[in-house]
Amino acid sequence: MPETTQEIELLKKEIADVSTFVKERVEPAQEERVRLRKAIEALTSEQREYRRSAVLDDGSGLNNVGAGFKPAPTDQVVKSGPYAGCDVLDLAIMRSMQKAAASQVGSDSVRDWDIRLKGAMDSVTAGKGDEIVPSGMSSLLWNDVHQETKVAGLFNRIDMPTSPFDIPLQLGDVNWYPGSENTAVAESTPKTAKQTLTAHELVAEVPWSLTLEEDAVFAVLPEVRRTLVRNAAEVIDDVLLNADRTPGNGINADSTTITTSTAGMAHYLIGFDGLLHLPLVDNTGQSKGIAGEITAAAYLDLLKKLGKYGVNARDTVFITDVATFVSSLGISSVETVDKLGPQATILTGQLATVYGHPLIVSGQMRLADADGKVTDGGNDTDRGRVLCVNTSQWRVGFRRDLMIETHRDIQKRQNVMVMSMRLAFAERTGDRANAEHTALAYNISH
Repeated sequence: MPETTQEIELLKKEIADVSTFVKERVEPAQEERVRLRKAIEALTSEQREYRRSAVLDDGSGLNNVGAGFKPAPTDQVVKSGPYAGCDVLDLAIMRSMQKAAASQVGSDSVRDWDIRLKGAMDSVTAGKGDEIVPSGMSSLLWNDVHQETKVAGLFNRIDMPTSPFDIPLQLGDVNWYPGSENTAVAESTPKTAKQTLTAHELVAEVPWSLTLEEDAVFAVLPEVRRTLVRNAAEVIDDVLLNADRTPGNGINADSTTITTSTAGMAHYLIGFDGLLHLPLVDNTGQSKGIAGEITAAAYLDLLKKLGKYGVNARDTVFITDVATFVSSLGISSVETVDKLGPQATILTGQLATVYGHPLIVSGQMRLADADGKVTDGGNDTDRGRVLCVNTSQWRVGFRRDLMIETHRDIQKRQNVMVMSMRLAFAERTGDRANAEHTALAYNISH
């Protein structure tokens, strides 16, 4: 049926309206969708790069993240697959092992393991993960170690750019005179001093026998990491307290000689003397045998021995063994954890205060013999000790934080993990024989 002119004109108008609508609404909307898609892709890429940089950042500001930035990797965990539950540090350790294995063995199982590992790393870092091993692994593991230390955290830490490293100390006293108009006064020439830190190395080697095809290796990894953190924290506190450069009849093995190959004791020969060495050997006037149970008077006597160094509660702390700490809880002047409230921080090990000074309990402060030294083969009497130290008079330096390296021993079918660090420890005055900033009470019964 032929259309009338009026109907044709109406159809043309509707077509024109549709065309206008498309030009005004649909085409711009399409362009907007394209623009939005590109913007979202750019933001996603930027976020991915930022998260990758956050993982790699070591606080130096060299990885495109502000200096001092500390990543929060708690949410960067593999969600599924054979590496479920592993964070970037776990994956970095596995990556190091995989490289060691791949350098010796070219099997399909190793290549398959590498593919799965790269996929897991990509899920938390948006990168292949190679960079984490040298740059992120050390800093993340070191944060874990630092949180576990009880003694090392008490002292000012120095990141040593060289070894030895000199720290300039404050000037000596300046002379003052009455002033007269138009008259010059006598000049003062204050003494200058420095504290020298010399880094010494501690190394441990652990063979780790693994069959790469077995998924059991992934369950072992968290325990390996926990062991590394615990052992590193313990050995740092141990040498700061007990280091003794004297091989024979020292403070840790009286009546015998320690060598650099003596298991469990060789680290005491690291190259510097620790806190306990000062009152036991260098300045014995700073030590006192109690020959009885711990009392409030014993703590007060230690503060008296420190003199001016024992006044500031912020700088002066008590460090004791577990048994003496438990006995100390019965002293009325000891303010215990239930009274400390929010100040009772487990991270620093402070569980009580005595005369306003923190009381730290350390598992590395061992029971000793009646002379305050640990006797080889067992003490005749297991006696406690309490150390009082002004922390401002000591410095801890690290030339190398905890470093982990892995290689593959194909003959034994083992991965060998080597851990090492370089640290220094020194007291401020340089005259340990006359230093009065550290004191010890020993021969404490329980």
